[in-house]
Amino acid sequence: MSDNFNSNKEDVIDVKFNKLKKNAKRSVTLVVIVLILVFVGFNSVYMLDNRESAVVLRFGQVQQVVSKAGLHVKVPIADTVRKVPTGKVFKMEYGFKTAQSGTKNTNPEYITANDEARVIVDGSNNNASLIMLNLIIQYKIDDPRNYLFKVDDVEGTLRLALEDVVRNSYQTFSLDDARTNKEIIDDVILPELQQKVRNYEAGIEIMTVETQNVELLPAVEEAYRQKENANQYMKGKLEEAEKYNNTIIPQAQAEAQQLEEEAFGYKAEVTANAKAGVAQYEALYEEYKVNPLIVKEKYYIESMREFITNNNIILDNTNDSDIYKFYNMEDDNFIKQQVSSKDN
Repeated sequence: MSDNFNSNKEDVIDVKFNKLKKNAKRSVTLVVIVLILVFVGFNSVYMLDNRESAVVLRFGQVQQVVSKAGLHVKVPIADTVRKVPTGKVFKMEYGFKTAQSGTKNTNPEYITANDEARVIVDGSNNNASLIMLNLIIQYKIDDPRNYLFKVDDVEGTLRLALEDVVRNSYQTFSLDDARTNKEIIDDVILPELQQKVRNYEAGIEIMTVETQNVELLPAVEEAYRQKENANQYMKGKLEEAEKYNNTIIPQAQAEAQQLEEEAFGYKAEVTANAKAGVAQYEALYEEYKVNPLIVKEKYYIESMREFITNNNIILDNTNDSDIYKFYNMEDDNFIKQQVSSKDN
């Protein structure tokens, strides 16, 4: 009887174990199915916000570019999604790096990248000069496909393109413009830089170009300062010459005008006197034709009066003849002779 009981007990245990084994297999299968469904479901969708775009790759090949925000479906395993922050504005510092951002109480700290900052430019009216250039470039991603796959190092390519554009742009400006009119040069650099990265198919759009600082190396700075001093000296002399020119020419013109007016006045006076003389002569001639003796005597008397007034003369009319004697009183020999005659 005892053997039968033990045998029945073992049979019951085997039945329960087999049942438990079957249930375990079902549970594992169910869990696996659930995990597979979760995996497939999780890998079948992806989410984009309004500042992102997605490049969908199917077995490594670009399938599509999605820019619309929201939930999107993809093929699990076959599709790979690479998100690109198309709404973000990137900043590239050229010639320096920000070591520590500033706060309300502290100023930002910068480190100068000397090797990068040195740029050889051939400015207008200048020989080739080595300048220290600090720039900030802001850009956005406008073509996710090209940004990911056309250029291996977008920022490195942008730096090389910037150096080339800077050299070309500065050829039309003097070093004075480079140091004082940064905004004008930035406006020239931006479109040229945009065209160059577009030719490279870098997939970016240049937003702003901001020149922070333009400096010359110490040796170049000294030579440039001497040149500027010479230019200032020359400019000062030119201004003095122009001022002198602006003073002398009006004065000379005024004097010339005065002389011209005096000449016209003298001409008018001489002409008037000549006309008066002609009129007087014509009147005298008419009078002479009527009374010639009276006119002769009149002019003889007037001439003698003028002659006697302007000379020390003695008129001797003691003789009965018609010939008068005239004696010049300024002749010392004549005076002595007359005195001597009286003594005798």
